Amino acid sequence: MLKKYFYFLLLLILPTLVRSESYPEVLFDNSVINGSYAKSIAHYTGESWIQNVSYSLPVSDSLFFTPGNSLSLRYVSSPNGKWEASILNDKQKFPYLIAKDDHLTFKLFIQSNTEKGQLPKVTLQQNDTKTNAVDIANYIDDFAYDTWLNVSIPVNKFGGISLGKSVSALILEQNGTALQTNQLFIDQIEFLPKNYPKVRLSSAAILSKISSVDKQVELVWQLPLTPSIRYVKIYRSEDKLNFQPIAILPIYVQKSLDRVNEYNKSYYYKIAWVDYNYVESPFSEVREVQTKKGTDKEMLNFIRNAHVNYFIDNYDVNSGMFLPDRGNRQAIVSTNETGYAILGLLVAGENNLISRQALLVRLTRIVKFLSSAQQHQGVFTALYDGRSGVPYYRDSVPTYDLRGTSHIMESLLIARQYFSKEDPEEQALRNTITELWERINWNYFTDAQHPDVLWNKWSPVDSTARSRPLGGFNESLGTYLLAMSSPTHPLAISAYINGFATKHKGHELYFGDDTNDLAPELKMKLDDSLARSISANPLIGDDGNTGVSIYSDDKVIFAKNIAGGSLNESLMSVYRPFLIMDPKGKVDDFVDYKKYLSNYILAYKRRDNEMSIGTRFTDIWGVENVEDTYQGYLVNPAISIAAYPFEKEIGLKALRKFYEEYADVLFTQYGFRSWIDIKNNDVSESYRARNQATIAVMIENANSGMIWKLYENIPEVKKTLEKVYTKK
Repeated sequence: MLKKYFYFLLLLILPTLVRSESYPEVLFDNSVINGSYAKSIAHYTGESWIQNVSYSLPVSDSLFFTPGNSLSLRYVSSPNGKWEASILNDKQKFPYLIAKDDHLTFKLFIQSNTEKGQLPKVTLQQNDTKTNAVDIANYIDDFAYDTWLNVSIPVNKFGGISLGKSVSALILEQNGTALQTNQLFIDQIEFLPKNYPKVRLSSAAILSKISSVDKQVELVWQLPLTPSIRYVKIYRSEDKLNFQPIAILPIYVQKSLDRVNEYNKSYYYKIAWVDYNYVESPFSEVREVQTKKGTDKEMLNFIRNAHVNYFIDNYDVNSGMFLPDRGNRQAIVSTNETGYAILGLLVAGENNLISRQALLVRLTRIVKFLSSAQQHQGVFTALYDGRSGVPYYRDSVPTYDLRGTSHIMESLLIARQYFSKEDPEEQALRNTITELWERINWNYFTDAQHPDVLWNKWSPVDSTARSRPLGGFNESLGTYLLAMSSPTHPLAISAYINGFATKHKGHELYFGDDTNDLAPELKMKLDDSLARSISANPLIGDDGNTGVSIYSDDKVIFAKNIAGGSLNESLMSVYRPFLIMDPKGKVDDFVDYKKYLSNYILAYKRRDNEMSIGTRFTDIWGVENVEDTYQGYLVNPAISIAAYPFEKEIGLKALRKFYEEYADVLFTQYGFRSWIDIKNNDVSESYRARNQATIAVMIENANSGMIWKLYENIPEVKKTLEKVYTKK
């Protein structure tokens, strides 16, 4: 099933108004890309047939139940063959778990003269297990043609279903035989509870604010506490008379962007609330907005603000921590990603996108949660249940994450600098952050033979057997600087050379997010990532394994001198320490980091420009991992845009080109999506905290140096920087 990504899509990317934000229980609502749905697989045998575009189901942007498209199912069911179409469920990091009272529901439009017996059967797949097939004709209310029908199937009708587990795919398959061509459309595939709120939506929706920057129109609404509201539906008009539906969004989204076609033109908008039965409330008042071309400064601020909006909206109300999948029943929060969220929120506060008091309340809730959450030697696990503070382990093995802990601690110390007023609440926040900081025992995460080398993980089950030593030109630099700055359990200054600046023979730490985090829609080649992260520990039982300096193999690559001799590190990992630390003036005995960053950026860009990534534009670049090609390349916009503080012209041109060419499918109210595969006409449906924070913080640092200044004035860190770096 997951081999889907070995098939090619040959369509050009076309503008679309679709927004794919949806609830975890929704398998399909819209395809981000017009033409075909990349997360589907269609195939047939013999004389049966199902229409497809390079093995993907086509989508219709002219006939849909919810805007802006639906799946087209055009097929022939021959007695001498079979057809099948799978719709993959892969939008969420933490997938929806099926409950016993759930119903599989979807909308069906029968355009052809198809008899009930010719309608397909449906099967649910859970990893490698399939349920029995169910005939959808038995679950249609008021069968009719040329209208949207409701299909609702209790999940207990699927023989072999495993409750409490997720569904990985929905499979439509041939049922009956006939030689006619059938045409169906399917939309809004989701799991709903048997009983849901049914309060009638009698009050008009409230569209509270509308504004524009360049061709982007931003809409903000005021949502009442009515439990039966499930969606917000947006309508647009160019003449104030004829309104067309352009988007439908879940209620956890507080604002939306709509990219229009022209400058200096008036557009009109209204919205409606939508309940669980897709019945709309009375419309809001109509609001007008006029577009005008944005300046570079306006565009930079606008794009920065969209990315921090991701952190304003996506958090757990109990803990204040970052919530990777808002709307999921599981309140699973991320330690590492909360570190990114705090940086983004500080930028938001500095630019009046969130009040200082609201930011203080959020951070106070975070540190209160962390103070009581389960930890070991002051180090946190990667994930927690945000309600209870109990760790959540993806593989059921208890593991404590030093890297993630260092990231959130860096951000909290920066917040400690930001909230510097002699106010009781701000003082209390500073004191609690200091307590968290002082209890981290960095020395515990080294070993007797190598006291200067930190390990990224530790488990009570097998110690550091699943771990890797931190080091190299990547995000571990920040971890070592923090460990050397500790007021209670510091590493020696020698850890800079023996830990950060050393790599161990036959062993390189893989610092990029694993494939599941990089592209949860793909989940492919995970075996390669696991091989990198769980192979034999290189230091345990091998005292003879001496380190090799990361500076020992400098090479000229793409006409630039690269310290370390390769471009193997993703620029996202290289950027990480310089989110918080200004490379200017950071010179050690081997490297001038400002020059190093510039060289790395230029060589990286030249490499990408010379690869066949599917574009003719030199300003479109940013391949995350050249090894994981998926017969295409995943281009991460954050990589090129975040070059802005170091190579302004390169970063600004990349921002403009990504926006001008791909904003329709790649840019939303939360900023740029995780990646685009230009060659294969596919785009991520998700975001990454690392990406959103990197773009927002780098733009802010280039403009004001805010995060850099706060970090470098942390008293404990300032002393370490003065010892490690020579002023230049």
